[in-house]
Amino acid sequence: MRPVRLCFIGCGKVTRLHSRVARTLRSGLVLSYASRSAERAEEYRRRFGGLRAFGDYAAACASPDVDAVFVCTPHRFHAEHAALAARNGKHVLIEKPVTRNLSELASVEAAVTEAGVLSMVAENYFFKPLARVLREHVDAGDIGQLLFVELNRTNRRPVRGWRAEADMMGGGALLEGGVHWVNLLCSIAGRPTAVIAARPEAPYPMIAPFEDSLEVLVRFAGGAVGKLLHSWNLLNRAGGLQLSRMFGSLGNVVFESNGLFALVTGRRTRMRFPGVLDIMGFRGMLQHFVDSVRRGTPPSMSLAVARRDLAFVAAAYRSLETGRMEPVDDATTPASMVG
Repeated sequence: MRPVRLCFIGCGKVTRLHSRVARTLRSGLVLSYASRSAERAEEYRRRFGGLRAFGDYAAACASPDVDAVFVCTPHRFHAEHAALAARNGKHVLIEKPVTRNLSELASVEAAVTEAGVLSMVAENYFFKPLARVLREHVDAGDIGQLLFVELNRTNRRPVRGWRAEADMMGGGALLEGGVHWVNLLCSIAGRPTAVIAARPEAPYPMIAPFEDSLEVLVRFAGGAVGKLLHSWNLLNRAGGLQLSRMFGSLGNVVFESNGLFALVTGRRTRMRFPGVLDIMGFRGMLQHFVDSVRRGTPPSMSLAVARRDLAFVAAAYRSLETGRMEPVDDATTPASMVG
């Protein structure tokens, strides 16, 4: 089967990461690179054994040597570059978060629908082995009816470059990094219906636009309640390792948040090790996109799933303004998500 010819739009850190993963797919991909700097694009082409280098995004999207485009530019440009690719008949893979807000996402949805191309969001947490294992135990009823999910992810990290700019980000830590954990939470518990968020009121030096730490409480359509603690600015001397929990009517699951292990105690007791070879889900994510393009089948991590996750973040941000539980299906977007 012919390899998929994939062109990266934007040549930064995330493109380096995905390029290293792409090289493990062997014959599945032929890579090209596009940047506003032709020299930088050529540097990446040489480094990762690519086919073409483009100093212009439009030229890359129009090239007959490109089947699909991977949008890896800052959030502010996701909608513009995804639409550019779609108008040129290219399938689109968009780095998370899909856009800064729901109105920008609507423009992407319209562009890919009109062009009839496949679209997917590069949400690697959707493909984490941990998500699959936890869902298996919930679906099998091993802990009875799911009642509570507590997901914790705190660390202290530097925030530099465009991620320190409010307009480029379109939100804070929950939008940029926390959307991963929103996706994982919803993969476990199902469709969210309403959320309320709180941030510390005590004065402290924030490191990101709008917010760098939030605690979010969420109700799910199936009746469970979730809690997400996400922070870029809380000290974690364990190198990011942390415990999270699920509580059911017949048992519980304690798991390492990143996916190292899960201890199930319910109808039976099991220690699960979901797998470390693709613990972050990057390879599974990219392979799924390649397979979807080859087969012409809609990807599982669709724009609809991304809309759910983005609506969760938007509702959490609205709740900071209103102080109330906010519905997740409300399509309105607060000013804080547009810089």
